[in-house]
Amino acid sequence: MPTVPDKIRRALSTVSHLGWTVVVLGLLSWIVGWVLGWKELMIIAGAALVLMVFAALFTLGRVEFSASVSVSPSRVVVGERAAGELLLTNERTPAARGVRVEMAVGKAVAVYSLPTVKGGDSISELFVVPTNRRAVIPVGPVSTVQGDPVGILRRTETWSDITEIFVHPKTVPLATMAAGLIRDLEGQATPQLSPSDVAFHTLREYVAGDDRRHVHWKSSAKIGQLMVRQYVDTRRSHIAVLLSTDLDEYADDDEFELSVSCAASAAVQALRDEQTLSLIVGGHQVVTTHPKHMLDRFSAIEGARGKGGLQETVTAARRFAPDASIAVMCVGSRLRVADIRRASTRMSLEATGIVLRSDATAAAGFQTIGTTRFVNVSALDTLGRSIGAVV
Repeated sequence: MPTVPDKIRRALSTVSHLGWTVVVLGLLSWIVGWVLGWKELMIIAGAALVLMVFAALFTLGRVEFSASVSVSPSRVVVGERAAGELLLTNERTPAARGVRVEMAVGKAVAVYSLPTVKGGDSISELFVVPTNRRAVIPVGPVSTVQGDPVGILRRTETWSDITEIFVHPKTVPLATMAAGLIRDLEGQATPQLSPSDVAFHTLREYVAGDDRRHVHWKSSAKIGQLMVRQYVDTRRSHIAVLLSTDLDEYADDDEFELSVSCAASAAVQALRDEQTLSLIVGGHQVVTTHPKHMLDRFSAIEGARGKGGLQETVTAARRFAPDASIAVMCVGSRLRVADIRRASTRMSLEATGIVLRSDATAAAGFQTIGTTRFVNVSALDTLGRSIGAVV
């Protein structure tokens, strides 16, 4: 049961900034007009009182709605269409008249002026969600606003929670980056033949120099000549995807978005290939094991100036992924090659370095400098071919 102070605070909360301006102006006009005897100021004070009474009439009566917001689909790629439906139901018997509905969609607010809604009736409103930029877009809450047309008094009631829409970055399929370094029982088989490992491949004839411990004696007895076991290498492939989020390292926002798409493409491909993935974004580790949830995290990535640069990201990678066999570094065009090489040397000596350098003005292609492979990414659709050539 609301107490009297609660009711007073609720009543005062309906007064907008404009309303408080009218109240203060009216009081000052009344006081000064009373003291100095100026009828003009008394008229202004009376007009302010009439405005407040007039505005209060619009807030009389109580509305009770139930609201549901549905968006289909709730996860889209940049540029895809996402639409939603707002369903409002009047839960009270009296008809609701002159009610305005406000619903936040991202940073914007959608406003609907409802017609008369009888008790028990529902009304549906459709809306379109802007998906031209990667983001996590909150939709809601849905609120009803009772107040005067001028905006002096506003009584707001909230009827729904916030629904999130994930706008994922664009991605492209890449060639498998399955090179590994550590042979063990959990490794993945590779096409490289080996005289000794744990993954049996086939039998072949004995040649001079073969280890006699690998002779398959039963098969040798049946065939009449020595046969030895042939194995294939097994390697654990651990891919570390590094994304710099320092906007000072990028020419513009579009270049940063291209770098985010490159990192997302590499990370998704690693998960599809069932490889161990470490995702380092701006010096922080992002823990995820499912492509859909990982792309949700990519939707929320934001850049900042002077923070989360390549040096900081590589330092975090050494801490979170010290045994990575491949380090994919996604950077901007403002970083010099010397700075990138200096940062890449701080990774594990055994790790293969692949630098995806986003630059819309450069020709697509790749080159190897030292032990690091540089890939110029001028557009996302060129990434797949360049990675395939590098791998």
